[in-house]
Amino acid sequence: MLKNMIRKRFKTTSRRIAVPALLTIVLYVITMFMLFLPRIEQSFINRKKEMIYELTETVWSLIDNYHARELSGELTRADAQHRAILRISNLRYGPEKKDYFWINDMTPQFIMHPYRPDVVNKAIKDIKDVRDSSLKNILLKFNEVVAEKGAGYVDYYWQWKDDPDRMSPKLSYVKGFQPWDWIVGTGMYLDDIYAEITAIRNKFMAISTAILGIVLMLSLYSIRQTMKADKELMRVSIERKKLNESLKESKERFQSLLENTSDWIWEIDGKGQYTYSSPRVEALLGFSSDETMHKTIMDFVPMDLKNRYQETFKNLLGSQKSFKGFETTCRKKNGRHVVVENNAVPVFSENGGLLGYRGVTRDITNRKLAMEALKKNRDDLHANLEETVKSLALAEEKRDPYTAGHQTRVDRLACAIARELGLSDHQIEGLHFAALLHDIGKIALPSEFLSKPTLLSHQEHEIIKCHAQVGYDILKNINFPWPVAQIVYQHHEYLDGSGYPRNLTDKQILLEAKILTVADVVEAISSHRPYRPSLGVEAALEEIRNGRGVRYHAPSVDACLKLIRDKKIDLS
Repeated sequence: MLKNMIRKRFKTTSRRIAVPALLTIVLYVITMFMLFLPRIEQSFINRKKEMIYELTETVWSLIDNYHARELSGELTRADAQHRAILRISNLRYGPEKKDYFWINDMTPQFIMHPYRPDVVNKAIKDIKDVRDSSLKNILLKFNEVVAEKGAGYVDYYWQWKDDPDRMSPKLSYVKGFQPWDWIVGTGMYLDDIYAEITAIRNKFMAISTAILGIVLMLSLYSIRQTMKADKELMRVSIERKKLNESLKESKERFQSLLENTSDWIWEIDGKGQYTYSSPRVEALLGFSSDETMHKTIMDFVPMDLKNRYQETFKNLLGSQKSFKGFETTCRKKNGRHVVVENNAVPVFSENGGLLGYRGVTRDITNRKLAMEALKKNRDDLHANLEETVKSLALAEEKRDPYTAGHQTRVDRLACAIARELGLSDHQIEGLHFAALLHDIGKIALPSEFLSKPTLLSHQEHEIIKCHAQVGYDILKNINFPWPVAQIVYQHHEYLDGSGYPRNLTDKQILLEAKILTVADVVEAISSHRPYRPSLGVEAALEEIRNGRGVRYHAPSVDACLKLIRDKKIDLS
C-alpha cells in the first residue's frame, strides 16, 4: 500500500514540477527569440545607422570649414572645393579600411568617388557600362532625399567596396551642402550587417541552449529531491497517524512516541534549568535525559563561546515571551561540536506567574554548512564578475596598446580617493568596476586615431569623444548593482558644463563620476601618449589645482593631492 501511495505521489509531483518547468522553458524561448533577440538586432542596426550618420556629419563639417575659409577670402571657391575633395577622397574607415565617402551634385553627377573615377564628372547619359544602368535612379534618390529633407537614408545596390564585379545591397546616409550644391554621403553594406547579426544570433543561441540545458537538469534534480522529501514526508505522515491512534489508546503510548521524535523536547524552570528532557538528547548531545536535569543550555556550550550566548539567553528568559531561532554551539559528550536551534513558549501559572518554558532543540549543523557553502558560491560569483570586467577592460587595451594599464592605474587612484572621502564599500566597489571599464567605448573607434603619433585634428577629436556614449551604450543593459554605465557616461563631464558628451554641470554629475574624472586626468597627464611623452606628475597636479572647484570636484582634488603628498599612492 505504501509503495502504491509513493508511486501515485511521484506521478503527481512530477507533473507539478515538470509542467511549470516546461512552461518556463517555452516562455523563455518565446521571450528571447521573439522579443529580446529582435530588439538586440534592431538596436545593432540602429547603432550602425547612427555611425554612418555621425561620420557623414563629420565630413559635412569638414566641407563647411573649407566654405568658411572661402567666405573669409583665405581661399577661392575652386581652391576650397579642390582641397575638400582631395581631403575627403583619402578618408577610409571600417575593419578593412575600405569604407569611404563620395560627393555628387544636384545635376546629378558624381564630383568625387574613390572607387569609381570612371563616373566622376560625367553626365548619366554618357555612362554606358551595363552594371551602372540604375546609376541615374540612385543619384536621383540622393537628390530627392536632400531636396525634401536636407539629409536622410537611401537604400540601393552598389558594387562591393573596391570590387566592381560584385554588387551588394547598401544603406547610405546623404546630406546636402547648399552653398556649393553638393551632396556628401557614406554607407554600410547590408551583407556585413547581416553577417554580424548572424554571429550574434549564433552566440546567443549557444548561450540559450546552455541555459535551457541547465534549467532542464535543475528541474530533473528538483523532481528527484522532491520525491525523496515526499517519500520521507509520507513515512512521517504514516507514523504520525499511528501516533494519533495510539494517543487515543493510552497515555503511555503517547509518551513513548513523543520521546522518539527527531527533536529534543524539554521543559525548563524560570532559571533556565531542565525539569524534563526527552531521550532524543542522547542522540543529539550524547548525554542521557538524567544527565541534563537541573542544568541549562549554557552548561553544554564550550567555555570559549559562553560569553557570546550568556547575555542573550538571560534576556530571553527575562522577556517571558516566546522565542524562536536561538542558535547555540554545544559540545557533545564525545567532544565534538554541534549547532542547535532552540524554540520555546512560556508556561504560566493560573495567577500569571512564570513557571518556565516548554520547547524543542533541533540540530541545524547541516543547515549552517549549507549556508556557508551558499556564501562561498556568492563570493565565487563576485570573483567571476571581477574577472569578466577585467577581460572587457583588457579587450579595450588590446585596441589601444599605448594606454595599456591606464584603466588599472585610474582604478587604483580613484578607489584610493573614494576611501579618503569616506565612501561606503558598496560605492567604492561600483567605482572600481566603472574605472576598469571607463574607456571601453574606445573599442568601437578607429585604431589609427588611438595610436596616432601626432595631435588629433578637430574632426578626429570629435570622433574620439564618442567613446563615452559608446561605452554607455555597451554597458547600459548590463544589470550591475551600481550605476556603472552612468559613471562611464559622465567621466568626461566637468562641473562648469564644459565637458562632454552632454555638458552636464555639478549637480547633474554622480559623485563617483567626479572622482573618476580627477583620477583619469591625473593619470593621463602623467603617462606617455602616442603623440607626446609624459608631462609628469607635477603637471598633472597643477592641472587639477587650477581646475579645483571649477572643472573638478574640490574634495576629490584635495584627497588626490593628499594621497600623493603622503606617498599613499604610486602613479608610476
